Amino acid sequence: MRPTTELPIRSLVASCAIALVAFAAGCNTANTTTAAGPANPDGTVPYTQIVTNGWLRYKANIVGVREGTVNGDMKRIAVDVYSDQLNSQKFSYRFEWFDAAGMPIQSATASMTSVTIKPKETITITSVAPSPAAEQWRLTFLDRNY
Repeated sequence: MRPTTELPIRSLVASCAIALVAFAAGCNTANTTTAAGPANPDGTVPYTQIVTNGWLRYKANIVGVREGTVNGDMKRIAVDVYSDQLNSQKFSYRFEWFDAAGMPIQSATASMTSVTIKPKETITITSVAPSPAAEQWRLTFLDRNY
């Protein structure tokens, strides 16, 4: 019986392919933020983050969320984002709005917007609800380098 190296090579190729797919999927993961409750009297909003890309959190870390109104009945959200990096970084973000039942409301801010943040800089990104029916929001960050 002659020894064969075919099985170990196939196994190695399959393992490499799986690792590559997992790496690519990990690079394209998004971090999301939503309100965790109503706004405080000072306008600050408690928030919850789902971080699936830890590197992106260092590039674009949310350090504060504020809520107000425009025209008396439409929500306005302002999110402070800080970069802990020593070089300028790029990321994309998208605000999505939902009614009281959690149904999506069409909005111009539902498409991705690209931004560059400078080292150790804090920027503020904002969104105004597309209608008075919008009660909930979700902010999604995507890493632009991958």
